[in-house]
Amino acid sequence: MKPRPRIVASLLVLIAALTPAGVPALAQGPVVRAILFFSPTCPHCHEVIRRDLPIVFSHFGGEPRVYFNQDLRADQLAFYNVTNGTVEILLADVSRVEGYDLFAACDERYRDILKGSRGVPRLVIGDTVLIGSLDIPSNLPHLVAEGLAAGGIDWPDVVGMQQAIASIPGPQLAVADTVAEVEGERVAAEGAEGAAETPAASEPEAAPATESPAATEPAEPVTTAEVERLPGHGPEREGAPPAAGTETPVGARPGPETGPGDAGPPANPEGVTEADEPGDASGTSLAVIPERRLTVIELYNQDRVGNSMSVVVLVAMVISLMIVASRPHLPVWRREPGVEVLLISILGIGVASYLTYVESRGVLAVCGPVGDCNTVQQSEYAKLFGLIPVGALGLAGYVAIIAAWWMTKRYSGAAADWARLSLLGMTVFGTLFSVYLTFLEPFVIGATCAWCLTSAVIMTVLMWVFVRPGAEAWARIRSTR
Repeated sequence: MKPRPRIVASLLVLIAALTPAGVPALAQGPVVRAILFFSPTCPHCHEVIRRDLPIVFSHFGGEPRVYFNQDLRADQLAFYNVTNGTVEILLADVSRVEGYDLFAACDERYRDILKGSRGVPRLVIGDTVLIGSLDIPSNLPHLVAEGLAAGGIDWPDVVGMQQAIASIPGPQLAVADTVAEVEGERVAAEGAEGAAETPAASEPEAAPATESPAATEPAEPVTTAEVERLPGHGPEREGAPPAAGTETPVGARPGPETGPGDAGPPANPEGVTEADEPGDASGTSLAVIPERRLTVIELYNQDRVGNSMSVVVLVAMVISLMIVASRPHLPVWRREPGVEVLLISILGIGVASYLTYVESRGVLAVCGPVGDCNTVQQSEYAKLFGLIPVGALGLAGYVAIIAAWWMTKRYSGAAADWARLSLLGMTVFGTLFSVYLTFLEPFVIGATCAWCLTSAVIMTVLMWVFVRPGAEAWARIRSTR
């Protein structure tokens, strides 16, 4: 005997009424699960979290929600579950002891793939490890599409993974849907200051992992062509190396009062961030993920050797400019520079051309043992006004220097003097601009680019070459007026 439609409808209403509010429906289709390791002080991590992940979520199932353990203060949270029912990503904060322990277990599990790389952001999906703010957005959409087509991808097989999932139990999940909730969490964390310090969280009791929160409808199949059209998505790079330079190194295991490294930031983040700016694709839910800016000292300490080298070059350029301004007739170079100018400028063109290629194409630079070129090249300061690669300005400057030098050989009289004066002006301006860029590296970006330092030294040498001829040319021009 078939149940009557009215009885079935009544049962469905009763089930809905008994279902606790805030517990989403279970997934009706395949689910792709991954883990993303991040640090509150890693700018590239937050590029991925706030810029790239929302694009992936919106394309595969819709806007996500963020779940975390409601019983913990904001400065005690190590794990956040970001999911829309089709894509589920566990965010692990490596500045928290629990998050770092899982990070270390990932090191052990994938040591053959990582080959010594210990940076964040690091995303593990299945048996694939993606590192950096270039590698993750380039390859994650393809992996999600392939995983959904294959019936889903389970959590990575890493020791401690299930305990991390179980630390966010279903009945106690808190959903960060509004700015008010995020702000309230921040205020609660600040109000706890001065209270007795809570002992480090112990290992959570073993409990079966709860079913993932999910959307009410399964995701529709996504084609490769659709994945390629995702904003900011590049071609898939099979076996691509980790995106060095777009990651923040992670050091020793953090203690109760220390960050991930000896010279790193404090472990306790300064609460949670404010709501995202209007138009930010992440919406308000991802604003609960902690973010903290490094101090100048912390930025410098990220790469003491490379940044110290930047400071040495910076001081040398400033002293050179002071000497040039006070004693322009100092006999540093012979009076009429010859072919050496062409050779030095060609070297500068080579360096500037490579930097232009890296900055305009968004590819990884080849860096030496000192410094972190890619962090500099991926920063907002690599492009003037956000449009013109800084390397292109240097390239244009070196070409202009060769052209003006050629005019000093081709012409005589006032035309040659004006060319000499322009050479002095261009090299002084180039050195001043190099001072500005070199200052940014250790004290604002927190990384040093050896290619950039090479270009700065080349421009300073050219200034010394043209300082006396330029000063004498200016004296002759003034005398003829």
